[in-house]
Amino acid sequence: MTHSTQSLIRTVVLLLSGCAAAAPPLFAQRVESLKEKNVTLRGVEIKKDTPLIGGQYHYQMELVNRTNETMVVDVEFEFYNDEISEAFEDSISLDPGQTANRDWVTKVRGTQNNIIVHIRTKKLLVRSARQVAAERESQANQANQELARKAAADYARRQKVTEDWQKQMRELGEGNRRASQLKAGSAPAEPVKFNLELVKLLLLDLDGQKPKPNLDPYSKIAQNFHWAMLIDAGLVDGTSIKNPDGSVNSVMLKRITPDGRNFLAALKDEQVWKRVVESTAQGGDKISAARLKEIAAGVANNDTTAK
Repeated sequence: MTHSTQSLIRTVVLLLSGCAAAAPPLFAQRVESLKEKNVTLRGVEIKKDTPLIGGQYHYQMELVNRTNETMVVDVEFEFYNDEISEAFEDSISLDPGQTANRDWVTKVRGTQNNIIVHIRTKKLLVRSARQVAAERESQANQANQELARKAAADYARRQKVTEDWQKQMRELGEGNRRASQLKAGSAPAEPVKFNLELVKLLLLDLDGQKPKPNLDPYSKIAQNFHWAMLIDAGLVDGTSIKNPDGSVNSVMLKRITPDGRNFLAALKDEQVWKRVVESTAQGGDKISAARLKEIAAGVANNDTTAK
């Protein structure tokens, strides 16, 4: 190899090495979506800038109040790329002639794939302090009016429920009085036999099961008897009116109680149902409300423990 050829090779190597050393690193490009960086809104001058400082993107704002009253600037903006976003929101109050500077720094970066970082202004609103105070007062009045409306509606609803309840009680009382007159001197009614299946169907019906349980095979007398027992056992919230001979004339039902709902949930389990059937069978037809309450409590506790 000649001397001139060796010199040429050394020169090419040095040039290539110098180019490699001078190659700039890749940075994410910044895209400012705002059309203007200097704007004046309602007498407030706003200068915006989005520099990259030390590898971090900034949103800087200089605000000057050129008016003779206090102004409020509400600003909301967002940094984002294809992976994440970060939003900032602030409310800045400016006295007449006052200058304020704000600087927000985001964690959003460009990545190894050189993802572009965007900046988007979502809100830039300038109002006088008087206007802001008036808006807040109006919003507070609207909120108070809404609360008052809801309170009035709730009171009216409770009153309606109370009136309906009182009306039903009067009707039940009148029905009881008439029944007593009709049955005066008549033979005592034949006692109704306890039926666990009917108890379950009544609870399902009051709990709102769809489709509704079929109660047609059971007489109204039998249904009222078992409703009264469920009420006395604390499994149903309601009232029963009984005739002088002890039979149940009528009932008024409100809802299934928590104890009743727990008992019903346990009865839906096939194994629990079999145990309850066996337990009530031992008492024959003479299961009392107290005994039913005891059975319900025991079943519900055992079911909860098993779970």
